[in-house]
Amino acid sequence: MNAKLSRQMTMLGLGVLAFYAGILGTGLASLEILPQFAISAVIFLCSGKIMRQMAAKLPAKEHPENEEVEEPNWELRNLVLNWMAAAAVVSIVALFLVKPASMTFNEFSRFLLKMDVVMTDYEMPIAP
Repeated sequence: MNAKLSRQMTMLGLGVLAFYAGILGTGLASLEILPQFAISAVIFLCSGKIMRQMAAKLPAKEHPENEEVEEPNWELRNLVLNWMAAAAVVSIVALFLVKPASMTFNEFSRFLLKMDVVMTDYEMPIAP
């Protein structure tokens, strides 16, 4: 367990309390949501304290001085990054090619997810 993580959890709990105080002070929320925010803040605050106690009980890690750090394989990482970028560009271009010009992206996504029936003005020719 890292002591930094326990501090981050404690800071997150304090952030939840500050956020709730802010929305409560501006009138955007009522007291009805107090239990949810209070429970989450208490969980974060207590988990930070518990993690700090556990980190203090754990033995310290020993780092040998002659331990060599392995260099990451930058060629492989670069290759994977290039392929991911190429796949993203091809996917975006394919989306523009597949989407009809008269449809918006919102209508097209509803059509693909079958969330809504898209009404078009196109008359389909009758097959002979």
